[in-house]
Amino acid sequence: MRNNIVYVHYEPLANMFKTAGLSASDVLNASPASFRHLLLLPPVDEDEFIDPHTGLNEISGEAAVTTFLRSKGARTRSWLDYKHASYLRDLLPTEVAELLYLGFAKTHITPPFYYKLQNELVFLPLKDGQVTMYFRTLERFSATLAVGMVRHLRLAANDQPFWLRLRAQHFPPVTTKVLARLYPLFEDGVLMDFSRTSFSRDEVAVPLYRVKRRFVFAQPLDQDGLAGVGTVRLQRATNQWHLRLKEVAE
Repeated sequence: MRNNIVYVHYEPLANMFKTAGLSASDVLNASPASFRHLLLLPPVDEDEFIDPHTGLNEISGEAAVTTFLRSKGARTRSWLDYKHASYLRDLLPTEVAELLYLGFAKTHITPPFYYKLQNELVFLPLKDGQVTMYFRTLERFSATLAVGMVRHLRLAANDQPFWLRLRAQHFPPVTTKVLARLYPLFEDGVLMDFSRTSFSRDEVAVPLYRVKRRFVFAQPLDQDGLAGVGTVRLQRATNQWHLRLKEVAE
């Protein structure tokens, strides 16, 4: 079950998303351009390169960054991107202190989008398997979510009968326009259960649930704490996604 869900809880004031089921690879695959620099937040690894100004580990170069984001290390290390290597030297002591706090506390003092770094996002894995992410734009998170949804759909399709599986491997990403309608629901927490995805010749339907109680990723899913709010549906004839929400969600 835990490998077949995506959970999203959105805090709009800081553009913060507490998530489950999304990975650093999803962020990488959704990025319109390759990342060139990453700043790794505490704890610091003394065996890796350390930036002398911030005292934090850094990774530079598209190939090195891509290798890291596809590695197991990216599942447990906190990081943010930045535009140019020289920008690190411009950070003030107070800004470095904010980064240290971000790495240790896994939460922000102020929204962690720095003018000097020009970072697009922050990635903070949590001990319970969830990930807190900050995105400068909602469109970038929507792209990441769409990539993650397609990945989970492909895994769910592997359990389908052979005659369905032949077609089910090819899913277009859910559009930003469709996902934008989910953001008000994300503020209360939404669970997508891909183990309950319905596959047919005509459509694919992913059920959506509101989490009525506190979501704990490391514990068995509380079925009584879920309320169905609708489905995300792919019409095979048009190859387009649609959102079907219930009028009233208890």
